[in-house]
Amino acid sequence: MIGREAYYNPWLLTTWDAQFFEGAASAITREWVEEAMVTYMERAFKEDACPWYAIARHMLGLYHGERGGRLWRQVWSNHKLKPLPPREVMQLAREALARGAEVPA
Repeated sequence: MIGREAYYNPWLLTTWDAQFFEGAASAITREWVEEAMVTYMERAFKEDACPWYAIARHMLGLYHGERGGRLWRQVWSNHKLKPLPPREVMQLAREALARGAEVPA
């Protein structure tokens, strides 16, 4: 069950070292992870390994439970955006995330 939670809510695991092993809290941000994934998508595309959207589907849980996360996920999974480079899609996703975060509760 931990594997499923890690897939659908990966950010949960960033607190484990501090909670269970008395380690320091992670300094990694969601934005850093997204940037690293986009760099990986670009490299995979250059090497003809696979299209970026095949990789992007594995990070859709990154903003699970966060305000604007659903809009961010919708951008990354939008089939109409497949022809765009992943960096442009990331920018659109971040804009959607910001719009979603501005909506009052």
